[in-house]
Amino acid sequence: MSTTRYGVVAGIDGSSAGDQALEWAAAEAVRRRTCLTVVTAYEVTATPSADGYGLGPAALRAEAQDVTDRALRRLAEKRRLRPGSVPDDIDAQVVEGAPAGVLVERSAVADLVVVGRRGRHALDRLVLGSVSSAVSAMARGPVAVVPIDPVALQSACPADAVGPVWRVVAAVDFDDHLNRVLDLAFDEARHAGAPLAAVHALTRDLVAGPYAAAGGWVHQYQDEALASVHDEMRRWGEKYPGVQWSVELGHGSCVDVLVSRLSRHDLVVVGGRRHTPLTGRVLRSVADRLTRDVPCPVIVAHG
Repeated sequence: MSTTRYGVVAGIDGSSAGDQALEWAAAEAVRRRTCLTVVTAYEVTATPSADGYGLGPAALRAEAQDVTDRALRRLAEKRRLRPGSVPDDIDAQVVEGAPAGVLVERSAVADLVVVGRRGRHALDRLVLGSVSSAVSAMARGPVAVVPIDPVALQSACPADAVGPVWRVVAAVDFDDHLNRVLDLAFDEARHAGAPLAAVHALTRDLVAGPYAAAGGWVHQYQDEALASVHDEMRRWGEKYPGVQWSVELGHGSCVDVLVSRLSRHDLVVVGGRRHTPLTGRVLRSVADRLTRDVPCPVIVAHG
């Protein structure tokens, strides 16, 4: 593994999803005042083919290089039209290897890896893998998954572009990665100059169900949960005094509570544990569901 340290790494493939992920990654690199590395990976199939048929290693690399060159021209045009929207320090890499594997490797030595999320269908939701789901599940550092934004695709207005972060939302759960989530969420809010909302979901099975009649117990549970979240937020707020924060409680599953509160220019930070993409699809982990169901970028805060 390379010992080079990266700032923001954007994985691209020439698709609309990759283009929007690149745009968001450029804006994130500007917010963080760091460099942007554009990575295009290509995989040579095990079955040998002649270059003359357009499937050989040289042809595949040439195609990946063309994707990279188009991305760099796109960034240059964006810099010309909107000065300050693209970082000055940009590197580009064309790498042979499975795209997900290449980006997972980079995630161990990057501040953030950014990938695009394409559309989905029923079979894909259940079984099939994708680069975004594999990277978000197996990364060794934070990963941002950027969904296709239909408004940005159809509008030329700068306010509709992919990139701005108007609010950061932290999915707060009292587990062993809470500190990682809040540290990253406060840091993102500081970089974006945006408010931070900590959202904690109260499971309906606990606050309703067999205990529905015990109204006093339910209110005590809610009050204790609210007080605990406030305590955690105050502790991190002392480290990030310039960040304006608030706390929200919702009833239901974490994903349902968050989806009902999100808009396209929000940024969600959620904890993640490394697992195979198939495990996430079948068991429906919170991070996997969020990266596939919400209309805004999601950062999975791997350690």
